[in-house]
Amino acid sequence: MNKFDKIREKIKGPAFAIITPFTEGGKYVDWQAVEEYVKFLYDGGAKVFYVMAYNSRFSLLSDFEIMTLNEVVVKTVKSFNDDECVTIVADPLHCSTETTINFAKHAELIGADVISLIFRERVYFDDQVYNHFKEVADNCNVGILIHEMPLTNGIPGQSKTIDWSLDLLDRIADLENVIAIKEDAKKDEYTKQVSDLLCDRLAVITSGYGMKQWSKFAPNAHAWLSGSGGFNPAIEVDWHAAWKRGDLDKCNEIIDNVEIPFGEIAKTFGWHLGIKTAMDIMGVMNRVERMPLQQLPDDSYNKLREMMYAIAAKSDYLKKIRR
Repeated sequence: MNKFDKIREKIKGPAFAIITPFTEGGKYVDWQAVEEYVKFLYDGGAKVFYVMAYNSRFSLLSDFEIMTLNEVVVKTVKSFNDDECVTIVADPLHCSTETTINFAKHAELIGADVISLIFRERVYFDDQVYNHFKEVADNCNVGILIHEMPLTNGIPGQSKTIDWSLDLLDRIADLENVIAIKEDAKKDEYTKQVSDLLCDRLAVITSGYGMKQWSKFAPNAHAWLSGSGGFNPAIEVDWHAAWKRGDLDKCNEIIDNVEIPFGEIAKTFGWHLGIKTAMDIMGVMNRVERMPLQQLPDDSYNKLREMMYAIAAKSDYLKKIRR
């Protein structure tokens, strides 16, 4: 088993997205709060730490800030001296292949296990995407995760977005240091096709709709992107432990009392503002954003807080909620 296989085998259960905190007014990234958040996740049982394009607010960050965020997270996780931990960093939302290679080399330099690569350029043919991944893979020695989400179609008069062809994913998966995929199309039939095709070669991380959604595709999907675990990682760590030992009552209790009602919060206020506001209410991180993204108005904040109180009345996972 080579080093990439060893990393791939550790990507299981909840993969915890790193939410980026800002100082008051949003002028600066709050680097101390980043470290504290990573430690908070680890203390709650997290093992997989994922700096990612959207949850980590890359559209609001400079390339220098993204690189610094990658480095702060990796250094903090390394300080735990825990061989079970995996660090996944990422490249910018929009950049050249050369810039992505620079980010991959930086990821290797700081000791990250994996770099998540997103492709947001317009697409005209499959080889355009394949050649990007191959060029990056040929120029670094770090694990690569495919952040697969619908591609922007460059051909006029056709659908504005297109799913990655299974043939394209199959070819990219055969690149030596490609070890994982974040399946972000959020279409059940397609997610199943991708998981079934790639599960023997890549760690498959599902995205959206949390634990219950992931269970549809397990064991061919190995991990899922965190949801309510963002404000209390024990929610998803405990759920995964219960799932592995076959304790369906515990699994259903967590889904019914926490995941589903928190899903209503995300539907009402949007995922990104919903989770960060919940984190504020739980005393985990302030809800400050950087413009043009803005925190929820006070009336929405108060409504969300009441919804969190309702969840807390049914679940001890929210017992630390601020009153």
